[in-house]
Amino acid sequence: MNILPTVVPATLYWLNETDDLWFELDDDDLECRLNPSLSSLYESTRLYQSVDSAATIRPRRPPIALPPPPPRSAPPLSDSSQQHAIDTAPITSIEPSGSSPANINGIYQVPATCNNALTRRANTMEDPCFLSHVESNHTAGSSAEIRLQQSLSTPCPDSSGDVDGNDDQPSTSRKESEYRRFKSEGSSAGVCSLPAPEMDVTIDDLSPIADPRASSPSRLSLFQDTVTNGPLTKHSHTEQVMMMHTLKTKLSKYQNFIDKAFEHIAQGSDEQITEGCTIVAKVMTKAWMFPKISHDLSYALCDFLRDQNYFDSLIMNFIKAQTCEPVRLACGRVLEECLSLNNREYVVNKGYLKKLVATAEKLNKNPEQQRMSLSIMESLFKHSTATTYRLIEYGVLDHILLTCKRATDTPITLRHAALALANLSLYSCSEAKKKIIQKKVPDWLFLLASQPDDITRYYACLAICVLGSTKEMEAAVNKSGTLALVEPFLLAHQAITFAGDHYKHSQGRPKEWLERLLPMLKSKCREARSIAAFHFTIEATIKKDQQKLEVFQEIGAIAALKEIASSPDEVAAKFASEALTVIGEEVPYKLTQQVPCWTIADVQYWVKKIGFESYADAFAKHMVDGDLLLLLTEKELEQDLQMSSALLRKRFIRELESLKASFSPLGNIFLIHRDPSIAADYGSVDESQLDQFLMSLSPELSVYTYQMLGMGLNRSLLPSLTDEMMKTVCGMHNPIHRLKLRQALQDSKHIDDIEVAILSKQIDVFISYRRSTGNQLASLIKVLLQLRGYKVFIDVDKLYAGKFDSSLLKNIQAAKHFILVLTPNSLDRLFNDHNCEDWIHKELRCAFDHHKNVIPIFDQHFDFPADTDLPADIRHITRYNGVRWVHDYQEACMDKVERFIKGELNRTPSINQQQN
Repeated sequence: MNILPTVVPATLYWLNETDDLWFELDDDDLECRLNPSLSSLYESTRLYQSVDSAATIRPRRPPIALPPPPPRSAPPLSDSSQQHAIDTAPITSIEPSGSSPANINGIYQVPATCNNALTRRANTMEDPCFLSHVESNHTAGSSAEIRLQQSLSTPCPDSSGDVDGNDDQPSTSRKESEYRRFKSEGSSAGVCSLPAPEMDVTIDDLSPIADPRASSPSRLSLFQDTVTNGPLTKHSHTEQVMMMHTLKTKLSKYQNFIDKAFEHIAQGSDEQITEGCTIVAKVMTKAWMFPKISHDLSYALCDFLRDQNYFDSLIMNFIKAQTCEPVRLACGRVLEECLSLNNREYVVNKGYLKKLVATAEKLNKNPEQQRMSLSIMESLFKHSTATTYRLIEYGVLDHILLTCKRATDTPITLRHAALALANLSLYSCSEAKKKIIQKKVPDWLFLLASQPDDITRYYACLAICVLGSTKEMEAAVNKSGTLALVEPFLLAHQAITFAGDHYKHSQGRPKEWLERLLPMLKSKCREARSIAAFHFTIEATIKKDQQKLEVFQEIGAIAALKEIASSPDEVAAKFASEALTVIGEEVPYKLTQQVPCWTIADVQYWVKKIGFESYADAFAKHMVDGDLLLLLTEKELEQDLQMSSALLRKRFIRELESLKASFSPLGNIFLIHRDPSIAADYGSVDESQLDQFLMSLSPELSVYTYQMLGMGLNRSLLPSLTDEMMKTVCGMHNPIHRLKLRQALQDSKHIDDIEVAILSKQIDVFISYRRSTGNQLASLIKVLLQLRGYKVFIDVDKLYAGKFDSSLLKNIQAAKHFILVLTPNSLDRLFNDHNCEDWIHKELRCAFDHHKNVIPIFDQHFDFPADTDLPADIRHITRYNGVRWVHDYQEACMDKVERFIKGELNRTPSINQQQN
């Protein structure tokens, strides 16, 4: 019987679908051996050859969209389906147990859903009967699916071969071949090679130093769809069965590899232990990267390591004083991949925590050791708040911050530092938060949030937002200036495509981690709400693909997302709406932030939203729009709107004042945020930015903005206000508020001078730098100065286009000292800049014009250009005294900078001396 015409299309299709896995095609080798008629076809469609082969590797196709894993549980098949499955074995599936990933031996029947062609048919070609199933599929679809279930229901082959015994030799040969690949990729010389994430690289490219887990332009994008393209399709019954079968076979195969690796480790020699650990590390990392089933597969392997006492062996070899360094590093490489929830619990309950941490803290000789130590600590923070406090007591936080200081030029180490601090922030009790403030963690997060690596920036932003959501930490967080970096980062990225950038987390975060993130959706901090909504969009995208969306309902995230989506908070509402769209929930009605433009219906919606539903009709009856709402008085509430209860009126006035107290995105970064869930934006009627100025004086004064604007006041008229005018015209009945405004106005008659006077109390040092080359050094200098007690201003993306001139130059005028960070090519744009268009030129000239103490800090590789190449008005900067920055001697460099600030060293020459 000639079956080739029927089989060829299906075979080509399946081979093409699995081209983005490292070893998936090897699972199909057996079919070619069993059916010689397919051998030539298989060889012609292989995308790459075995690592053992000397053949040239062919280019790989771009990654394709991958199918999600099966749901956690599913009802049994209907009777109509079961009657076709007589005399067939039940379908093997997975039964979750608590926080454990899966019980592989659990038996379930999985219902059919809709069709999806994107699926992995791993190991399906190993069954000799499979070709007949494919042929019959062209004539009887439903019958073929049942027969396919029957073939997949066959017990998974163990290490000895297939069940029927006919294929022992080919199956064993294939597994031995892949195991030899794992073994050959490792090093027997003591250096543990690092596995790479899911990306288009060969095994030979993997290196422990050039860790490829940093963001790469060639990384696999797990999500090809977007919210605008509609919901992702669900998986068919056959595809779910395929995923279950793949999980079972991969788990069996990888457990076999781990057993063999620990046979090497049991031999006891340093070389054998290192080789065995290298194999286990590669197996674990490949499991973490396996699409769609990585979480279940990896957690099952973690449990396997613990149940077989392999985990104890790794820990003992890692913490023993007699262990040589190559063995300790090899064991550490495995530990950082297998610290799952259950294994973290095991470490704590067995009393390994202190010794494990003490050993990890000693790993600081090179970037790879620093990375490994932070990776281990990153996982340990996720155990509990009590464990987090113990880790801080053990010195882990000090170790992380010291490593940040030493590893400013090692991106992968800083990435793990950001991840560790994010987990520390989420799993902190009140006592731990006090330690975080004492160690000035918010200042260090500014350094991490300024890095070029997106993952580092994201988790640093997440950490600062978690801390900013805590009332006792608001002042320290606002002072650090790190919050200003959050929203520019979020607006520059798409949550849906950002999800797969870190290989361990590309399959989503567990339920207990998301529960700790949930309070940020209700935070008073605007940036915290924005990044929480952003992250829930990431998780919604992943969990929709996995058919695990029920987790959002279980933790109560749906209601919180709807609350944010309906608010006029533009950034947070945008991401919350995306998350709801992906989940499949209705996006609620959204209010604009331009409160004066609200319609009567908008006012009604807001009144209901703040809990005054019974008065919504009264507001509609009296046709109260946004303009009237902002001018409402307590008397009008009582007489016109019939709000007779004095307590209700007080509560309503409180909500109304919160609505009026807006936060301008152009304000100074040192302002204390009073950021309600709904805040008015007066941009449409406030051309002179009166609200911004009142906010800079005191956030409480912003409640008077709209009445002042209605009376025709602007910023230029403020110095002429009398106490009586403040009371009668501006409605400022609170005497303390009038006193604050009078004190700000009494020292000067010009509004710009008032702003500079206010800023001068908030800024000691202004840092100027070239963003393209000096961002990291400037951020480090800012942090180190703030740790010494100085108030530092550094311009960030928060200063929007169009407002950059006045805002930035006023900060220079307000600062006492001006630090110019000079990095390679930082002055190139000044060549022939006679019109003063470059920003460094503008900033430096402003500093000279206002006689600031200019302190140049030179990068090791910086050299001044010729004097004649620089504009004449700033040319004398080449003769200024400064500090040559040496990374290994940061403290000595900062001591010298501080001596310049205090005037203990020869001060830079004055402008008059230079001109003479």
